[in-house]
Amino acid sequence: MSSLRSLYLRWCCQVQDFGLQHLFGMRSLRLLSLAGCPLLTTTGLSGLIQLHELEELELTNCPGATAELFKYYSQHLPHCMVIE
Repeated sequence: MSSLRSLYLRWCCQVQDFGLQHLFGMRSLRLLSLAGCPLLTTTGLSGLIQLHELEELELTNCPGATAELFKYYSQHLPHCMVIE
């Protein structure tokens, strides 16, 4: 899975912050969709800044995605398009 470039987990009610930690080592990941995942928190989502090569991050309808988090992403993932 280390060469995985796109991962769609949208509307997955089983994804939690602990599960996100497994993604942090996926250095080749370019596109990640977590839209509609209700159990993710701002704290868990903030760890995604470890994915330096991320180009697109979809967080539509994700309750843990706050305005502060989007600002944090703009500072730490400047080349990533974050879809609110």
